[in-house]
Amino acid sequence: MDDTKWFIGFLLIFGIIWLSGKSTATRRASEHASSTPQAQVVPAKPSSQAKPKKAESLRVPASTVISESELPGGVLPEVSPLRGKLTISTVNRGVVEKEYVIIRASTKNTSDINITGLTLRSGVSLNGQTIGKGWSMFYPTNEGTGDPILLRPGGRVYLLSGHSPLGQAVPLRGGFQLNLCTGYMEQGRTFYPSLPRECPRPKDGPLPLPPNQLSDDCYDYLGKVPRCVVLSSVPKNLESDGSCRAYLFNRINYNQCVTDYKNAPNFFKGEWRVYFGRSTRLWRDKREIVELVDVDGKLIDSRRYGY
Repeated sequence: MDDTKWFIGFLLIFGIIWLSGKSTATRRASEHASSTPQAQVVPAKPSSQAKPKKAESLRVPASTVISESELPGGVLPEVSPLRGKLTISTVNRGVVEKEYVIIRASTKNTSDINITGLTLRSGVSLNGQTIGKGWSMFYPTNEGTGDPILLRPGGRVYLLSGHSPLGQAVPLRGGFQLNLCTGYMEQGRTFYPSLPRECPRPKDGPLPLPPNQLSDDCYDYLGKVPRCVVLSSVPKNLESDGSCRAYLFNRINYNQCVTDYKNAPNFFKGEWRVYFGRSTRLWRDKREIVELVDVDGKLIDSRRYGY
């Protein structure tokens, strides 16, 4: 009887332990199934396309003509800060003595532009010339290398391939600024294009005051003397008039004109003549590209023709 009780008690204990283990396993499985799995951090794959690089500047070689659109590949040309401030307006071809290029300064410029050191070149032949210095106040007796050439807003410069008719009075590869009196320099010389004859009329100049006034015949003759003409003779009725002759021969000329009018508000003109002093032509008859570049080789403007 005791053995039987012991056996029944053993079975009860074993059953309780088995049921308890099964319940725990079921609860754990349920908890595991209902829990949210931890998210995996997956490293992002590197992009197959590299970031676009910032457009790099490119020094423009000879023969490049700038367009208003961006160059292929996002590369922008290295354009001069003077772009738009100076433009090539005219290219005149022909024999070297009549070959020139006109550069104009924009009327929107707020200050004068220093053009000394700029280069005019061919994008085809690669020939080029650098602009030298010049004289804003020109005298035939000037000596030295000149001063930087300043082109005022709305001004223009003739860049002439040949030699200056004024000889060594003009700096090498340089020139002079036109003024109210430069028409006198046209006499006895050949300028191409011709210098404007805008000199003041002799009869309008400073005249001697009493008691040294000129004779009536001298005054009458002054009214007939053309602009910008240096006299070499006088009419017969004035040959014996010493005061008149002295005035006509000593005061009607370029130097005296400058002395009398250099302080006038309209004395200096907005035009320069610059000579490269070449003996051979710079530009081709056709299929040519004329380029203006600054001191750093950056393109300011270009003009093509003959294509």
